[in-house]
Amino acid sequence: MKKRLATTVIVTSLMLAAPAFAGIKEGRTAFNKGDFAAALREWTPAAEQGNASLQYQLGELYRKGLGTPVNLEQAGNWYRKAAEQGYADAQLNLGQLYEKGNGVAQDLATAASWYRKAAEQGNTVAQTNLAALYQSGRVQQLDVTGAAYWYRKAAKNGNAQAQTNLAGMVQNGAGIPANAAQAATLYRKAAEQGIAQAQYNLGVQYQQGRGVEKSPVEAAKWFRKAAEQGYVEAQAGLATMFHNGVGVPQDYTAAAEWFAKAAEQGDADAQFSLAQMYQQGRGVEQDYVNAANWFRKAAVQGHPNAQAVLGNLYQSGLGVPKDPAQAAVWHRRATEQLAASWFVKAAEQGDANAQYSLGQMLEKGQGTAQDLADAAMWYNKAANQGHAGAQTSLAQLYEKGNELPQDYAQAASWYAKAAAQGDAQAQASLAALHMKGNGVAFDPKRAFALNQQAAAQDNVAAQVALAAQYYNGQGTEQNYEQAANWYRKAAKSGNADAQFSLGGLYENGQGVKQSNDEAVAWYRKAAAQYNVGGLNNLGVMYYYGQGVPKDATVSYALHNLARAQGDTLAANNLAQLEQDMGRAQLARAQDLSRRMNVPGKLLAEIERYVVYVRPVLAGRPAKATKAAAKVADKTASADAAVAATPAKAAKTSAKASKMKAAASQAITELSAQLNAAVAPEAAPVKK
Repeated sequence: MKKRLATTVIVTSLMLAAPAFAGIKEGRTAFNKGDFAAALREWTPAAEQGNASLQYQLGELYRKGLGTPVNLEQAGNWYRKAAEQGYADAQLNLGQLYEKGNGVAQDLATAASWYRKAAEQGNTVAQTNLAALYQSGRVQQLDVTGAAYWYRKAAKNGNAQAQTNLAGMVQNGAGIPANAAQAATLYRKAAEQGIAQAQYNLGVQYQQGRGVEKSPVEAAKWFRKAAEQGYVEAQAGLATMFHNGVGVPQDYTAAAEWFAKAAEQGDADAQFSLAQMYQQGRGVEQDYVNAANWFRKAAVQGHPNAQAVLGNLYQSGLGVPKDPAQAAVWHRRATEQLAASWFVKAAEQGDANAQYSLGQMLEKGQGTAQDLADAAMWYNKAANQGHAGAQTSLAQLYEKGNELPQDYAQAASWYAKAAAQGDAQAQASLAALHMKGNGVAFDPKRAFALNQQAAAQDNVAAQVALAAQYYNGQGTEQNYEQAANWYRKAAKSGNADAQFSLGGLYENGQGVKQSNDEAVAWYRKAAAQYNVGGLNNLGVMYYYGQGVPKDATVSYALHNLARAQGDTLAANNLAQLEQDMGRAQLARAQDLSRRMNVPGKLLAEIERYVVYVRPVLAGRPAKATKAAAKVADKTASADAAVAATPAKAAKTSAKASKMKAAASQAITELSAQLNAAVAPEAAPVKK
């Protein structure tokens, strides 16, 4: 500060005393007005006469390209003139040019020399830069003691970057005693000055409880501060907290937004996570194309899980054109990342985990040609060493009869060994064998006990099976409430069968309070996964107008998708529907079905039709009572004039009959308007 004040006095005195330096005042005026070219012109004579402050300022103008094209060589020349006169800021900037090789040949030793000169004058940035060179060992042999010395000087004087770097050394015990609490103190000082790196690292300490009391809330707070400054690790960390509901309320939308910010900066883990959210439709609209795009970005960066998933997408054709060759390429890259060769070596040395992993790769053809016989061999080796996962996988091969002769008894034997070790998949699979009497005695009670164990470990298949046992009273007393409880757990995990079954319980009021709205909500989730039961029952709900607007077109489209999977109930319902549908209405229904038969688009297409298309087709009744109009808003459309009653997978409630009667009354009153909407010769609707 004293140096700057002295310079100001000198400049002022020069302006007053020496006509030769009259341009200094004009230069300052021009600079303040943003006329940097004039400032450069006015200051140059004084700088050439040795004014260190103006030499430094000219260096700044040339370095930043203010009033002149950027010229780092000229900047270096002017910095050098000022630096040789002891001007600390010029020494710092000249050191930076030498460190980076900008305008001068890169020379780290010279950079360190100029940093030291400025550092010895108390310039905290120079102290920090010098410490960083010592810490990296780029300028001389690694000198953590020297690094800590200069970091401490700068940190003591409030330099936030020095505080951050010193905190890192203290936290990790890099050449100095480790002290997590001291590191947290230093990070906090820097974080409060707005250093994003420090904010993130302080957040990590709160997340892990290192040097501070563990606090997910505090961790999220500091992650957010850093994330808002664009710090990519903090963005990814905050996204993860929103995704998992740790430190902040669970919010998939916010998670997707922060993953996107980190992903756009090239963070491979964030790209992978964002891809998963697009794939699952969490926080964003389900979009397989976008999912594939982000999986690819992560895969290109060598993310092994992304490579594996991208391979699967090319294999299945979800979001990308089906391409077995590309699938093989990405699977191969993934397995290379996962060091398949290590598994081979370790497996040959008897490592059970490696034997199991190698068996998985051989079974799935990852990184090597698929070979189920070899997979079975490695599973057997690991299974005989007590590896539960290998025992389960070997049992599955026996159960399916893949390469091995189908042998339910052998399958049951290996499942039992893994189940005894607590393997949830083995417990669920063994329970299924007991329910069928395959390879073991038919024993619903034993199956019930096994399903309970697996379901408690969140095995979704076991949860569904346990719910079914409660519902049917198999192996236990019939209990609809327990059935609903377990169906709900599995349904929330996305199991379509459970979603369909839970919808049925709500529709019929079994174990839960009867609610058509809840029934529809769960049928929708199941139908979105093209579950046959969900498609059928949601179709019937639309037919009757239970929990949804009455609409035969939507009903037909849903049943049509179920029939495509070979479902006879759907075929019977469609036969009845088609008897009373006109050609135009049938064409609309089939078009809607085609639109819905795109992964991830089913619900969106229903909403598009119900919200936008149907009202245009039906129009507003010109002459109708208010009561009739109210019913019509929910039930009337061109498609509502179907009289047939399709069969339903679950019992129809009495309420449906009342709704049907009300709809018929409305339709009778509005028949003229509604019939016009379905007539084949009706004029095309304009958008």
